[in-house]
Amino acid sequence: MGWAENKIQQYVQGQKATWLEKRILEHANPVNLLAHIIAFVAGIYGLWFHNWTWIITALIIGFLGHLYCWLKK
Repeated sequence: MGWAENKIQQYVQGQKATWLEKRILEHANPVNLLAHIIAFVAGIYGLWFHNWTWIITALIIGFLGHLYCWLKK
């Protein structure tokens, strides 16, 4: 059992999550993690070629990963 599954079991039993643990678990969501990896690659590409379109696209993709987690709650 990984850290995330262990923490989720503790929360089910009544333990409260800290602010940092909530942020870590939010980024551990596979959809959010994949969106951030894609956004990171697009952002690096945009910075390398000084292309604002790719940089803005990376920001939007990263935000969509967070939005998915927020709406899933």
